Amino acid sequence: MLKKLKNWLMGYLTVHISGISPERFINLCGNRNIYIWNIARDNEKYRFNLSVKNYKKIRPIVKKTGLIPKIEQKHGLPFLINKNKKRKGFFLGIVICSVLVYIMSLYIWDIEILGGYKYTPQALLKFLSEHNIKPGIKKKYINGSKIEEEIRLAYDDIGWVSAEVRGTRLIIKINETNMPAPIIEATAPSHIVAAKDAVVKEIITRSGTPKVKPGDVVRKGDILVSGIVEIMDDFGGVLNKKPVIASADIVCKSYYDYYDAFPLTHIVRTYTNNKKKGYYITLWDKKIFLYNPRYSYSMYDIIVDENTLHITDSFYLPLRYGTVTIREYIEQKNKYTKEEAIEIAKNKLKRYFEKLNEKGVQILKHNVNITFKNNNCIAEGRIFVEEPAWEYKVIDESEWRIEQTDELNGINN
Repeated sequence: MLKKLKNWLMGYLTVHISGISPERFINLCGNRNIYIWNIARDNEKYRFNLSVKNYKKIRPIVKKTGLIPKIEQKHGLPFLINKNKKRKGFFLGIVICSVLVYIMSLYIWDIEILGGYKYTPQALLKFLSEHNIKPGIKKKYINGSKIEEEIRLAYDDIGWVSAEVRGTRLIIKINETNMPAPIIEATAPSHIVAAKDAVVKEIITRSGTPKVKPGDVVRKGDILVSGIVEIMDDFGGVLNKKPVIASADIVCKSYYDYYDAFPLTHIVRTYTNNKKKGYYITLWDKKIFLYNPRYSYSMYDIIVDENTLHITDSFYLPLRYGTVTIREYIEQKNKYTKEEAIEIAKNKLKRYFEKLNEKGVQILKHNVNITFKNNNCIAEGRIFVEEPAWEYKVIDESEWRIEQTDELNGINN
């Protein structure tokens, strides 16, 4: 690929030769390290490609063999520039465009929030904006570890956060504490430890040393499979220990405590037929309305439909466009019947189950009960599940060195 790019930048030719014994010409080119490619025979002629620089070097060979070379096509940047030398503005535009694309690639133009059950992307985007993390920030000012820490400190029920820069996008993934955190592949020698209190149902170890067996009760942080492997001698003694990335299929029985409540009295919005629509573009975080309608509604919703212009899935540009729809509504107080409230609570529980299933959690049973208290509908109980319930813990070098030293001391004694 690099060679093709180099040939295109430097320019190359498609040449055909005719005469007696063209094979001798090709052999002489090889002997003199003149690179030719895409050699093809066309009746009594041979066609091939070679660089402009090497075309000048074949003159002695042409004289020696008596062959007649003829240029059929010219390829590459030098010929393209020469062909369009009067169109200087076109090439200047390409240069300016390339510089602008490079400059824009140094910034974050889109932030996406993935995961989560309770917190909306809008709420987290607002939180990030308050901490000066917003579209238009330079990528060099993005500190993934700091963003993860700030989100965890601000939201007690967000237990796992990942911040990753992809092209001109910042991708933030979250998992709340009542959801299993995704397993991140280890890149350094690591133990497999329990991610929560659980009972081991199955364990199949591929690498590492298993520390538990089916039926064992484990606490969060307990080592399930050690990443330190013992090397034995012929008599069953320990010769040495080495750290590895532990690998195993583990299924645990555990549970999740579920709680959800909502008031029976609620406000119902009834939309009228009155609405207005406006159009805008946002360039470098500055919103410019192409059409901004006037309205005099006392109660209304503003619905924004916005899209970001992008070249690829990871290269977003600082240009957004969208519509703003203002819809009038009137408010009326209403109250759910017990049957309606139970149906709503069941649907919320069903969506929670679906979220767990997406995380690879198998639901065994649950004792979630729906009750009514102080004009509230409350769904509360425990969900019993089977899940991996483990995570990696990098082996500390001092821990490994101490274990190795202790073992060697034992052998010497």
